[in-house]
Amino acid sequence: MANAHLISAGNAAITVNSDRGVLLVGVPVSFFKDIDQNQDGLLQPIEIKENRLQMIDQLERAFQLKIGGATVEAVDDQLITSIKADHQDGAPQIDWLRVLKIPPEAIILPIEVNLNKAFVASEYVFQVKRMGSEEMAFLSPSRPSHTFFKNNWGTLQSFFVEGWAHIVTGYDHLIFIMAMLVAAINLKRWLLVLSSFTVAHGVTYSLATFGMVQVKPEWIEPIIALTIVATAAFGLFKVQLLIRTEMLVVFALGLFHGLGFASAMASQLNTLQFPITSVIGFNLGVEAGQIAIALVVWLFFNFIKSSTEWTERAKSVTLWISFVLGGHWLFERIS
Repeated sequence: MANAHLISAGNAAITVNSDRGVLLVGVPVSFFKDIDQNQDGLLQPIEIKENRLQMIDQLERAFQLKIGGATVEAVDDQLITSIKADHQDGAPQIDWLRVLKIPPEAIILPIEVNLNKAFVASEYVFQVKRMGSEEMAFLSPSRPSHTFFKNNWGTLQSFFVEGWAHIVTGYDHLIFIMAMLVAAINLKRWLLVLSSFTVAHGVTYSLATFGMVQVKPEWIEPIIALTIVATAAFGLFKVQLLIRTEMLVVFALGLFHGLGFASAMASQLNTLQFPITSVIGFNLGVEAGQIAIALVVWLFFNFIKSSTEWTERAKSVTLWISFVLGGHWLFERIS
């Protein structure tokens, strides 16, 4: 898996002005039921024209929008084929643009978005803008609802969950942390090196998401794999560094992991800049995931600590697995 930590999400945007709102959602052809008659994964203009009402009905049942608890009146619906398949008339994705009538008294009310799990099987990143304010949230079948402009807690919670998922399901970050921890089982060392890693990736992630640093993902991904290989090699060859030196090394490696997090997010959000609450929530989620990983590793080695042989064997196996996987990802990402 070349980019193990990258997320796969759809994009949606809601813009609310003084008199009207616009909902824009991109969906793959596979979203629609009984529309793609020839099952080629593409929708031709004639198919869209003949099934327009049925497609809109499925979309409005899947993505439900309320302002102040009330359903918003639709003024117009458009089905746009902005992405076309190579050398074909058909489109693999449909953009649904719905124009909404916004009553003046509803401008300051919270905006609630719900995904219908019966129709939506993937995660969506919703960006909502209203009169100069902006908020984002991740919605999925497991987290199908979010209320925007209610308070900052909702955004913090949404991005906390996403940060947690990034670290515990991002295989390359997970392997890196495990290789770093098992090199020497010492709680004081763990606290210092994890703190260095935390500060480093938090800095570069924040800078990258606010557009101050821009690095292409195809440059960062091989470097992240290389950090895994280097960390595992240090452990396998029992290279002993002074704790201050090790903290500096981990800090340097963590800078690239922060760019990796940012590139994963930016690739789905089209380089959208995150509000501060979103950045804080994401980083807190990542740190919670790191603490959970460290706790699992500590419990495991504490369980086998009575046997020096098993302890050393577990360390060796973990480091060799990390080295091999890191080498595999490195080769895969540069090829």
